[in-house]
Amino acid sequence: MTGEINPRLRVGRIGYANCTPIFMALEEQSGGAVAEMVNGVPTELNAMLAAGAIDISPSSSILWLENPEEMTFLPDLSISSIGAVESVCLFSNKPLEQLGGATIGLTGASATSKILLKILLQTFAGVNASYVDAGEGMGGDALLLIGDQALKERIAGKWLHVYDLGELWLKATGTPFVFALWTGRRDRLEEKRELIGDFYRKLVSARQLAYRSYPRYAQTAGETQWMGPEELVRYWGTISYDLTAWHLQGLKRFASEAVKIGAIDSVPEPVPYQV
Repeated sequence: MTGEINPRLRVGRIGYANCTPIFMALEEQSGGAVAEMVNGVPTELNAMLAAGAIDISPSSSILWLENPEEMTFLPDLSISSIGAVESVCLFSNKPLEQLGGATIGLTGASATSKILLKILLQTFAGVNASYVDAGEGMGGDALLLIGDQALKERIAGKWLHVYDLGELWLKATGTPFVFALWTGRRDRLEEKRELIGDFYRKLVSARQLAYRSYPRYAQTAGETQWMGPEELVRYWGTISYDLTAWHLQGLKRFASEAVKIGAIDSVPEPVPYQV
């Protein structure tokens, strides 16, 4: 298998506004040649990682929680919220406490957010609803959307109530919510250890560059066409790209709550890959 190693990294790229600054910074500091980028929504990239079609990706945190023996994640990096995140939302025509028995449509783009919603409703709000997979245009009582779809739905203002899952989680637990980790298969990261180490250092540098560059990036980012640069900068400010001990505490709390509702089997210890 070692002889078949691709000499370049294949890196998953989520095409949502929450990832834009990191990838813009990677391209800026590396001249666009940092790795082979593969685009996809979180659920698609989860499947590619599991199949070995890509090497590393910002991927739904539930992927690692479900497969801690096979998967691992890079230290110090995530896509998280510490309170409101604005792009993971439940849109509802009823107040949250009145959603008992309601039908809630779930986006097919996310794995983590579906479980988070069920925890927030069932465990913390005592609301038992029915859940169905839904497309973008699903009506009904409520709808869970993530990423750019959620941002655009907020702008459209068609729903009576908008519940931000990051905000609800912080209020319920006092911890950040880790939506995505930079995840890879353990065997693949070992095969490409040197490449991964180099990419990791570039990622950390790109994160710091991104934090300093929001106003500049907002002038050319594609999302500016439908958000506007000032709104885009404000939105990016809601996202945490760090993975501190506090973040890991939130990840472990999410795992323990996911076990309680039967979404995963056990609570793995969140020990990052040693780069």
